[in-house]
Amino acid sequence: MSVVYPNDKIASRWAGALEARLRQAPLENFLRSRGQKWVLAGDARVTDNIACGCIYLVDGALNAFMLESRGTLTISQHPLLGQIACAVSHGLATLIREPNAWRIAALVSTARVLSPYSGLDAAAHIAAAAARDYSAALNAGTRSGEVVQIGDAASFAVESNDEERALHVMKLILRRLSSAGAGTLADSRPPSLTYDLSAATINSSST
Repeated sequence: MSVVYPNDKIASRWAGALEARLRQAPLENFLRSRGQKWVLAGDARVTDNIACGCIYLVDGALNAFMLESRGTLTISQHPLLGQIACAVSHGLATLIREPNAWRIAALVSTARVLSPYSGLDAAAHIAAAAARDYSAALNAGTRSGEVVQIGDAASFAVESNDEERALHVMKLILRRLSSAGAGTLADSRPPSLTYDLSAATINSSST
């Protein structure tokens, strides 16, 4: 019997892959335990999983906002939702130590949650502007306290995989959207998962 040892280059690659998987495990566990789509392999694995986690949290809050306001998003609220998606994506990317992955995940997340209200083309433009503005504020250290709080709360919720903390993130997002006002057009998307938060009901349609 002979034992084959990998050379230093291969051993380093294996060690790096294992370390990356361990870093990403909290996000994968969070998605898997909630029946969300998650990716184990592929070049876009990290950004896809961050985007999925972001969509789960933001869309749950957005559905609650629709029920509470009995309306839809105003045009002026679209950039705000983009900033929220950027904050959540940044928080999750920071958690798994993939700091450069937040931007693409935020673009995907913003376009996904906004497209039912603005159309895909407009949502893509809003997503690009939101990512640009968020990046500029991040580099300048001028992000608003509410945005930072939402991003930090998302990171804690995913790291702990705790349902109460996940609902807390949705409540923070709901409160921020509510403070910016509501529209009057009816929202036709059917809700699926429902959570009773006393003052509001959280629904997630991202399953």
